[in-house]
Amino acid sequence: MTAVAPPLSEPAVRPFAIPNYRRQWAADLSTSCAFEIETLALAWYVLVETGSVVLMAAIASLQYLGTLISPVLGALSDRHGQRNAMLAMRLFYAVVAAMLLLFAQMHWLTPYLALGFATLSGLIRPSDMGMRNVVTSGIVPGYLMLPAIGLSRLTVDLARMGGALTGAALMATLGLAWAYVIVVGLYATAALLTSRLSLERPGLHPGGTTVFGQFQAALRSVRGTPAQTATMIMAFLVNFSAFPFVTGLLPYVAKDRFGMDEYGLGMLICITATGSVTSSILLSRLRLAHPAMTMLCFSFIWHGLNIAFGATSWLPLAFVLIFLAGVAQNLCMIPMAAFLLGNVAPAVRGSVMGLRSMAIYGLPLGLMLAGLILNHGAAFWLVALAFGLGGISVTSMVWLKYRSVLGAGAK
Repeated sequence: MTAVAPPLSEPAVRPFAIPNYRRQWAADLSTSCAFEIETLALAWYVLVETGSVVLMAAIASLQYLGTLISPVLGALSDRHGQRNAMLAMRLFYAVVAAMLLLFAQMHWLTPYLALGFATLSGLIRPSDMGMRNVVTSGIVPGYLMLPAIGLSRLTVDLARMGGALTGAALMATLGLAWAYVIVVGLYATAALLTSRLSLERPGLHPGGTTVFGQFQAALRSVRGTPAQTATMIMAFLVNFSAFPFVTGLLPYVAKDRFGMDEYGLGMLICITATGSVTSSILLSRLRLAHPAMTMLCFSFIWHGLNIAFGATSWLPLAFVLIFLAGVAQNLCMIPMAAFLLGNVAPAVRGSVMGLRSMAIYGLPLGLMLAGLILNHGAAFWLVALAFGLGGISVTSMVWLKYRSVLGAGAK
């Protein structure tokens, strides 16, 4: 039976009336906090120990190494259940973090071992956000999809605020080992909450086909649906040309551009996340008639803000620009996720979102390219200008080629 959309004045927190969604939201928040503390702690550790921007960027890039296996994980989740897949992923995070904690406590850890642990975690992490969205689509009715995804994205942004400040404080006062005590505890909490989820909607656990067959079905779905194709291109683009400036390059911006310490880095991350929280809350209260057009418009704005952020050397203005970039980020990414899920059949959502996760490869490619250019003495403003203009150009081409499907309303 088709759910009837509520009036526009209905509270944005309606998804929280669903017990499964409350448990999922809390588990996602714990996982996101652990991600943020872990990434900041390792990046700062490597940067301080080696002084290399390339190795610092590699820490952030290796978090996405497993993007190539994301379609396989997505297909397995379609066959064996998204909850089971998510539970296994979060248990894996906890084990890897516990191993790094042991090495740090025993003073065995080196920057290159840190890179190795980032590699292990990166085998699974790229699939996490896509899996969250698929689980959300199986928990909430269709008319609550956009606010539910917006509130789910809020866990990432809240974690960037709290996780960044907590990670910076722990690194500055207690060191890497104590930071990882918190990380292990958060992953364990997330695994416990995930184990209590139950997905009962039909059609989300198809059987009778192989994992390879499920993967092929996802490929046919993407190739045969222009709306999905355009969304995949945009997902890769913003990961490559926009995300590096609000994620992995921030330690460089804090230390080398503005001369700040761990607390300064935490402040930059927190301000960015505050902007993202603002847009997540805004989107949770709206029902967008044209999510694809919103995605494109804020891709233009986001890239423009990154250019301005790269050009300024005045710290107060940099804070304003990075806040606005955080706002634009979610006003681009959340409609993108809702538009894609709205154009995918439930039986292959896990597999298609696994393919979508491969777009995250744009982020490590963009980070490594930017890191290499900066390491060879290029000015930060020039790197930001090149990436920004490239992103604006490709966004324009996507609009020109797919405007007939992207201009349609949300399904």
